[in-house]
Amino acid sequence: MRALLLLLFVPSFAFAQAGGPPFIPVNMMKATATPMTNTVNAVGALIAEDSVVLRPEIDGRIDRLQFKEGQPVKKGAVLVVLDSAEQRSRVAAAEAELKLAQSRYTRSEELVAQNFISRQALDEARANLDILRARLRQEQVALSKTSIRAPFAGVAGLRQVSPGAYVGKGDDLVRLDALGTLKLEVPVPETALPLVRIGQPIKLTVDALPGQTFSGTVHAIDPVVDPVSRNVRVRARIANPKGQLKPGMFARATADLGGRTHAILLPEQVIVPRADGSYVFLAVDGKAELRKVELGKRDPGRVEIVSGVAEGDTVILDGQIKLRPGVPVITLEQAAQRMKLQSGKPPAR
Repeated sequence: MRALLLLLFVPSFAFAQAGGPPFIPVNMMKATATPMTNTVNAVGALIAEDSVVLRPEIDGRIDRLQFKEGQPVKKGAVLVVLDSAEQRSRVAAAEAELKLAQSRYTRSEELVAQNFISRQALDEARANLDILRARLRQEQVALSKTSIRAPFAGVAGLRQVSPGAYVGKGDDLVRLDALGTLKLEVPVPETALPLVRIGQPIKLTVDALPGQTFSGTVHAIDPVVDPVSRNVRVRARIANPKGQLKPGMFARATADLGGRTHAILLPEQVIVPRADGSYVFLAVDGKAELRKVELGKRDPGRVEIVSGVAEGDTVILDGQIKLRPGVPVITLEQAAQRMKLQSGKPPAR
């Protein structure tokens, strides 16, 4: 018990040595290579596989809304119908004009055969017939635009209009989202890019559904690296058969990049941040040495040392504030023994 009490007071002062600077007692550890899974973690927001805001291509008054808010709709289903009375009359008029032009063209063919009119007149009749056919197709297309259909199967959102409202071309009507499969776009460091591949499985969790894990696969990798963040956008698809996941949910994704690697992991508190980089104190030949290091991935409470510390190096775990390069250092156990010797008692065996 007495030895334990002595250890508690050791770090608060240094031990003098004859003819030299005092020793500073510190905790130390040997750096060892630890097996670790080669994974990458990223965060992002879920987005729908397909998403569109339906808008009319022509002006008109809404005749009917044929969907229920928040309910699934099939691909090709008519969702909004505009009043088409005026457009139907235009189609009928175009059909009548085309029918008359067809009759005139047939009559012109007969007259040319009898040499009553010139072939130029027949060509003009044919051109007029082609123009009216194109006009009819144009009016029929405009009529089809009075029915707004779902471009894909999905879930209808909240409607922005009511029956009887007059809407202009491009006005918002309703949002449609495909929720059977969602997408997650996350930034991945460029250093991990060589290990990311199409079809790679990922796992993700969302804050809204704690305790549940969902699966997905990588399906697209942006070919461009962001020049500022040095990240690459990676997009994954996540199956959502039960509809639990919603666009906009915050998600945390983890991907196993394959294999295991050995890395030197040190407690975060040993890192000495400076303006020109990160450093750690090592004990070399009984003295403190400040070594610049390159940091890698971080785990809770630990950080990977990519370079600067080798396996077998002695790392100083505490006392960084009072340490200076070249200052003699000893372990707390050695300090306790020195204190016993200075007090005139032999060290415990």
